[in-house]
Amino acid sequence: MFLVAAAVLAATVLAWRFGLPLLSGTKQNVVLIVIDTARRDAFGCYGNPLKPTPNIDAVAADGVLFDQAISTSGWTLPAVASLFTGTWPTIHGGLGKNVSLKPIRDEIPTGAEVLKKAGLQTLGFANAAFVSPMIHLDRGFDVFDHQYTYNHDYRKADKTIDAVIPVLRKNRTKSNFIMVHLFDPHLHYNAPPPFRFKYTKGRTIPAPPLSLGSCLELESEDRSRPPVTEDIQYVRGMYMGEIGFVDFHLGRLMQQLKSLDMYDNTMLIIVADHGEEFWDHQKFEHGHTLYDELIRVPLIVKYPQDIKPVKKVVAAQVRIIDIMPTVFRWLGIEQPESFVGKSLTPLVLGETEAPRNSFSESTLYSFDKIAWRGSRYKYIIELDPDLTSAGELFDWQNDPGETTNLAGSMPEVAKAMHDELFDFYAGLASRATRMSQPKQVNLSPVRIKMLRSLGYIR
Repeated sequence: MFLVAAAVLAATVLAWRFGLPLLSGTKQNVVLIVIDTARRDAFGCYGNPLKPTPNIDAVAADGVLFDQAISTSGWTLPAVASLFTGTWPTIHGGLGKNVSLKPIRDEIPTGAEVLKKAGLQTLGFANAAFVSPMIHLDRGFDVFDHQYTYNHDYRKADKTIDAVIPVLRKNRTKSNFIMVHLFDPHLHYNAPPPFRFKYTKGRTIPAPPLSLGSCLELESEDRSRPPVTEDIQYVRGMYMGEIGFVDFHLGRLMQQLKSLDMYDNTMLIIVADHGEEFWDHQKFEHGHTLYDELIRVPLIVKYPQDIKPVKKVVAAQVRIIDIMPTVFRWLGIEQPESFVGKSLTPLVLGETEAPRNSFSESTLYSFDKIAWRGSRYKYIIELDPDLTSAGELFDWQNDPGETTNLAGSMPEVAKAMHDELFDFYAGLASRATRMSQPKQVNLSPVRIKMLRSLGYIR
C-alpha cells in the first residue's frame, strides 16, 4: 500500500513538473461561480428571511457553507485577482485608482494556467473590466468569453448562462475548469420582471434603473446623513431583485449539470468578490472601506461525491485565497509556491488547525486602507501620511456589525493588532519591490467612458 501511494505521489509531482496531464483516465470538473457585489446576508442560506436564493441554498444544502470567508479587498480588481492567483494584492500587483490600473504580474501564475497545464479544459465567462484581458485575468483559459460592461448595458445572468450551457454540453466528456462571473448585483439595480419589485413591498419610486446618483440623492441635502430607513429598504429591495434573478438562472446551470450527469462529480464553488454597502457605516456602494459588509463574503463549496464532509457549516475564518488551493488538493496537483492560501478541505473533514489570519487591502477612492482580521479582533487603518489616529479596532465575534471602535478603550490590543498588521504588510511590500513592476494599463476613451459609467471615475 505504501509503495502504491508513493508511486502515485511521485507521478503527481512529475506530472506537474513536466506539464503532463494528470486526469487522462478520469473526468473531473470544477465550476467556480463568482457573483459580483453579493452580500452574504442577501442569501437565504446565510439567514435572509426573504429566501431569495432557493437554488444557491440547495447547493449549500448539498455542500458546505463557510460562515467567516474573507476577501482580500472591497472592490473587484484586487479581490478577483487574489481569487485567481491565491495571493495578496500587493504581491499579484492587480491594483489601481480611477484610470490608473495595473494588471497582475507576469511571474504570478493564475489558477487557470495551473489547471490547464495539468490537463483540464479551462473555460471562462466574465462581464466586467476588472475581470478581463485588460488585467491579464484571461491567462490560462482555452476559452475566455468576456464582455466589457457599462452599468446601464451589460450581459445579464440569463445571457451569460445561455453562453455557458452549449460550451458545457460540448465539453461534458472532458475534465473542465469553468469560471462564471455574473455582474447583475452591481449598480444599476434594475432586475427584469418578475424580480424587479419583488422585494420592495410594492414601492416603485424612484423609478429604476437605480443608479449611483439616484441612490445618493436619497441622502440628506448636504449629504451628511444617510437616507431614512424606508429609502434604504427600497434600495436594498431593488438590489435583492438582482440577487433573485441571478439565483434563478444559476438554477438553470445546476439543472444542466445534473442532466449531463456532471453534478455529482463536480466541485462547485459559489463566492462573491466583495459585498455592497447600504449605509452600514454611512457609506453606499463599495470601494471606500474594508468593513465586513464588503469583505466578509458568501462562500459555498459543494464537494464531489468522493469527498464526504463531516461539517455542513465551517465557523473558522477562511480567505478567498484558499479557494484555488482547495481545487489543487482535490485534483492532486502540486500547489505552486506563489499560492499562499491553504486548502479548505481539512476544515471540512473536521481537522483542527491554527487560525487563519486574513489581510485585506486597497480602496478605489482616496487613501488606501489595510486591515488585519484575527480570530477575534479586526484592525483597520488608513494609509494617510497625515493621519495620526490609532485606527479602528472591532471585536467582530461579539460586534459583527462593527459598531463600536475599541481602539481607545483597548489600546494594548489595538497596538498589538497594529504591529502585526504592519509587520505583515511590510513583508509583502518588501517582496513586491523585488518583483517586476506591472505597467499601468493604457485606457482608451471607450474604456474610460465605461469606468465612468460604473462609478469608478468620479
